[in-house]
Order: sequence, then structure tokens, then C-alpha cells
Amino acid sequence: MISLLRTALCLAAAFGLARAMVRAQSGEPGHLPDANSASLAALLASLPQWSVSTSIRAGYGYKDNLLLSYADVERSAFVRSGVELLVLRVPQGNFEFSGFAEAEGTHYFSARTSDQDAKVWLQVEPGYRVLESLKLALPVTGYYYDQVFDVSDTDVERRVAELKVRGLMAGPTVRWDFHPAWWAEAQASGQRKRFDDGANDGRIGEGALRLGWSPVERFEARVTGAQRWRKFDRRTQYSAAGRELPDTELKIDEREWEVRGDVTWDKAGKWQTSTRVSLLHYRDNGSGYFNYREQRVAQELEWRSETWLVRAGGSASRLDFGVQKAGIGVDPPARVKDEFTAELHAERRLTPRWTLLASYLWERSRSNDAYASYRVNEGLLGLRWSWEK
Repeated sequence: MISLLRTALCLAAAFGLARAMVRAQSGEPGHLPDANSASLAALLASLPQWSVSTSIRAGYGYKDNLLLSYADVERSAFVRSGVELLVLRVPQGNFEFSGFAEAEGTHYFSARTSDQDAKVWLQVEPGYRVLESLKLALPVTGYYYDQVFDVSDTDVERRVAELKVRGLMAGPTVRWDFHPAWWAEAQASGQRKRFDDGANDGRIGEGALRLGWSPVERFEARVTGAQRWRKFDRRTQYSAAGRELPDTELKIDEREWEVRGDVTWDKAGKWQTSTRVSLLHYRDNGSGYFNYREQRVAQELEWRSETWLVRAGGSASRLDFGVQKAGIGVDPPARVKDEFTAELHAERRLTPRWTLLASYLWERSRSNDAYASYRVNEGLLGLRWSWEK
């Protein structure tokens, strides 16, 4: 992890130094005015310095597996409401700023275990352009989740875990547009997580490097390499048989690679697709009981017009566990888990302020450990009211 963070910081410093040397040697000023840039500057100067938009949404739906359970499934109709707020500072000079806040709550009418869940998300991102092609940013994110899941491992004894977690995440980002078709980004962040029961309290650190390529206006590809470490406050290591080991401290190391391609298929920008392929290695510092490798592919298709927005997407992933076994016996097989999702979302703008929403979500988890398997369907119909200034 330390080596990746050092690499990110060295790259960021090298990007800025190289750009500064090129400008100094060529006598190039920090900004080259031409007809287009002058028109753009005049347009930005005429706009309000701050832009604010908000939306309020509410809908009615049905979910057929509230706790993601293998057995004794709970089903319920629900009502869901949420609010979003976006604040932007129009780029004028070197300073930039954006802020986003979202809160959402759901009430289930016939749930037996828990009749509600909620989430809150808040992010602010101040940025500063050192040069026209070099930007520094410091995103800060706070969040809160309140959800309930079935974590039973037998049919005889049902166990339900209430997940109430709050956290804070912050870290610098450096982006360098070093070529008209290429950009690079380095990011480091730290995160603190706290759960109501304290069982999984801990700290997370992350370093990431991204390289983007856009040879034409309607295509962009990017490669991301990231490393994360998790240090728990009180969790202990496990033996290969799944027993807790006293007087130990559990730490997790994650290494992830992702390749992504975004394509706009027509000049009007109505049809867009996004494809992602990723590989994740998850490792503990003990017997390897928690170790797994995840391979994932995801696809999204979007179509929009003046009054319609339709988005369809899906993903498939395979988790191969190295030490955990499925079942009992002399030589049980290694645990394997397949996860699939599919989503369809449609919006129809009724007036400049009102929009009709409809969505459907399907999720399937399949494993040779039966108690890790489940299926869930969720449908929602609602309205959204929007306002901008």
C-alpha cells in the first residue's frame, strides 16, 4: 500500500514538474487565448457564479425478499422518498467547487423484522487548477446507512444483523491532462467506519492510479489500479476451520484492477454504453480464511431524448474462496459464489418540474453453500420534482 501511495505522489509531482519545465522552456504562458477560449471565457463570465439544483422524489413499490434470505423470506410493499441537492461553482479563475447531498428513506408496510431503512450521503469537493492541464482536488465524503440483513447459516437458527454504519472519507486527488487524448489521475484517501454494534469498526486506506485515453470525441477508455487496506479495531483472525483466534488482530488487503470503456454511438448523444471488467484479490493477514478472488463484468446502456431517459444494465461476478469450504465431510469443495444483477430504469418528463419514474431491480446470488444463496425482485413507480437556479 505504501509503495502505491508513494508512486501516486511521485507521479503527481512529476506531472506538474514536467509541465512546468515545458512551459518555461518554450515560453508558453499558462493559458493560450484564441477565438474559442475567449468566447468560452466570455460565456463563463456572464453566468452566475454559483449554481444550485435540488429534487424531491417519492414512490410506491414492492420487494419480495427484504433481508436477502435463503429461507423464511419476508415480502412487503413499501413507500420510498428522497431528496438531492447539488451545488456547483462555475469555473472562473483557478478555484472550483462542487457539493452533493442525498437522503433517502424507505418504509415497509408488512415487514416482521424491520420496517424501514435509510441512507444519507454528503460530499464536497473543492478543486484548484495549478495549470490549465493540472488540477488538484480534495473530496470529503460522509455517509450513514441503516439496513437489516439475514446472515443465517442454518435453517434451524435464524440470525438477522442490523447494519447501522456511519463513516467519513477524505483524501487528495491530482489529475493531469498531459495530452489532448490522454489523462492521468492519482488519488489517496483515508476512511473511518463505525458500526452501532462496534463489531466491524475500523480504518480503511486506499491509493489509486487511473489512466484515460480518448482518441475521438465519442469514446473513452480508462484503466484503474487500486490498493486498499482495512484495519479493524476489535476483530480477530480466523483459523482455516473458521474459528476465532484470541489475541489476534484482523487486517485485510485488497488489490483491484478495472478496465472501462464508454461509447457514445451517435452524434446527437442519445445512445451511450459503458462496459467494465474488473479483478479483485481480497486477502487477510492470518490463515486466509477470508481470502477470495472476484472477477466481474458489468454493462450499461442508456438512451435519452428531450422527454425520455431509459437506462438498462446488468452485472455478473464470480467469487472463488481459497480456504472456506462448502458443506461438511472428509474433503468438501471450496466455496464458490456467483452474483448477478439486472436493472431497468425509465423516466418521462411531464413538465419542466415534474418527472415520472419507474424502475425494476433483479438480484441473484448463487453458491454451493446454500445459505449464501438468495433471489430478490424490486419494482418502483414514483414522481420527482426538480428545481434549479
